[in-house]
Amino acid sequence: MRLPIKALAFAVILFGATLTAKADTLDFTLTGGGNTFIFSLPSNPTPDSSTVGTNFILDNILVTQDPGTPGSIAFSTDLTFSNATAGGGIGFPLPSLPPTMLELLLVGPQLYTGLETAPMFSPTSTPFSLSEPKGTDDFTLAIASEVPEPSSIALLATGLFAFAATARRKLLVH
Repeated sequence: MRLPIKALAFAVILFGATLTAKADTLDFTLTGGGNTFIFSLPSNPTPDSSTVGTNFILDNILVTQDPGTPGSIAFSTDLTFSNATAGGGIGFPLPSLPPTMLELLLVGPQLYTGLETAPMFSPTSTPFSLSEPKGTDDFTLAIASEVPEPSSIALLATGLFAFAATARRKLLVH
């Protein structure tokens, strides 16, 4: 009886280690400069336009600025994601900017894998800085999955299985 339980536990652990996360929707939280911006995107969005080797654009994305505060606003904007060759980063126009800024342009690492015509996002946390004026306000973009990752679920199942097996063994002994 012990061998099948160990074999089953090993199979669950092995299977769980080979699973990859695949969330359909990801939550983006951009913080910096005294503001927070949140929006959600598919993990594999279809760009509205793209320039292969440079960037892609997603049109009319709902963004909430400073959620949960009295000055909170929601607006639709076009998001531009640049690849590493173009300096990486993200940019988008904002309705409530100081007169000297018409668009929030952040430089940093490339946020997606794949081509600009078929990008794919993954959960991460990445630092960015303003493109202009340089050296001002650091930003952080956190991309989080809305659903648990399959490997986390497999790990939980393995733990519950081990707990149940131990409890069963103790009940049979007494």
